[in-house]
Amino acid sequence: MQSRWSLCGLALLAALLAACGDGDSGGTGGNNSAPKTYAILSAFPAELAAVLEHVDVDETRQVEGRTVRVGHLGKTQVIAAMTGIGLLNAAMTTNIILDNFAVDGVIVSGVAGSPNRIGDVVVPQAWAADDNVAYAADTGWLALARRAATHDATSLDHCTMVPTHQNQVVCLTFQPAILVGGIGHSSDTFGSTPFQCTPTGGDVFGCDVAQTHAGLHRGAGAPPLSTRGVADDELVSSDMETAAIGRAAAEHGVPYIAFRADSDGADDPLGLPGFPTQFFAYYPLAAHNAAAAATDFVQRLPR
Repeated sequence: MQSRWSLCGLALLAALLAACGDGDSGGTGGNNSAPKTYAILSAFPAELAAVLEHVDVDETRQVEGRTVRVGHLGKTQVIAAMTGIGLLNAAMTTNIILDNFAVDGVIVSGVAGSPNRIGDVVVPQAWAADDNVAYAADTGWLALARRAATHDATSLDHCTMVPTHQNQVVCLTFQPAILVGGIGHSSDTFGSTPFQCTPTGGDVFGCDVAQTHAGLHRGAGAPPLSTRGVADDELVSSDMETAAIGRAAAEHGVPYIAFRADSDGADDPLGLPGFPTQFFAYYPLAAHNAAAAATDFVQRLPR
């Protein structure tokens, strides 16, 4: 979901990042021999459903009103949860997870608005809200994400069934890329009132993962996965949660990183008029691509 970010704001954000140092919390190393556990957070049901396609769930718990799934992603212990939409929900849920579980880091998987192409996955170096306070992603994790971005095992989809077009199969004319760097911006219009989910709200506005959700059409013949450079002060993603998650992670002293795939952006093969029309057409594709990149990354973290 897109928002505006001024050149002045970007300059201030770059200065804040420089003043804060590299933000590396040592998340990629250490001598602790205890098994590590990572939290994977998504905002709404379709995003979390895409993550859970990769997770073997061992236990589902109710923790302070949140549904939390404990399990394994490959050989890595993970906790997967849905924050709910918006900054307040994201802050509350992240704090609940970090207060109740011994978590070694937080990974965000979800969709966002972007000036980049639909389906691309962006991994910003920092996220800020409207107060211009920047929360830097762990630099060691960013370096790992850059290495993972070029790995052939990271499979991003380029075709999807579009829910708003009678499940018409639509394919992008390019293979989506993973972009690491730049700045993310989070904002919402909910003020001091958290957005409330609806039990019958489906893939986007529901309160938990649905049994079925819009699927993908696995297109063939896509070109290889690609990456490109990103300027440090380039606005690459706009969402409604990640800055709040970054703040909670910083307050708890754990690293975080966000994988946000573009649901509304450039190079739309249908030529739709931006948000929210593009969002409702392409959120299934974006959710799956974000989850593919995020879960590949998690499996590369120390166990």
